[in-house]
Amino acid sequence: MEYWVVYAPLIGLLGLVMAGVIYLYIRTLPVGTDVMKEISDMIHEGAMAFLKREYKVVSIFVVVVAVLLAIFIGLWTGVAFVVGAFCSALAGFFGMKAATRGNVRTAAAANVYGQDRA
Repeated sequence: MEYWVVYAPLIGLLGLVMAGVIYLYIRTLPVGTDVMKEISDMIHEGAMAFLKREYKVVSIFVVVVAVLLAIFIGLWTGVAFVVGAFCSALAGFFGMKAATRGNVRTAAAANVYGQDRA
C-alpha cells in the first residue's frame, strides 16, 4: 500500500488544526485604540464585500467550466474541478478574514513594542 495516500490528508488536517490554533491565539491579542479598531472594521467589511462580489463572478465561471469538463472529459473531472474551486474559495475567505483581523493587532503591537518586535 502506498502510505503517502493516507499521510497526505492527515498532514493537511494537521495543518488546518495548527492554522486554527494560531488564528485563535491572534484573536486574543489587543486591537489597539478605538480608532484603530474602527478603521480595522471598515477594512474588514470592505474586504468581505469584495470577496462576496468576486465569488459571485467566479461561481458563474466555475459552473460553466465544470459543465464543459463533465461533457468533454468526464463527470468526475467536473466534480473534482468544483471541489477544488470550493476549497480554493474557502481558503481565500479564511485567509482574508485572518489577514484583516490580524493587521490591526500587528499595528497595535508596533505601536506598543516598536516595529522590530511587532
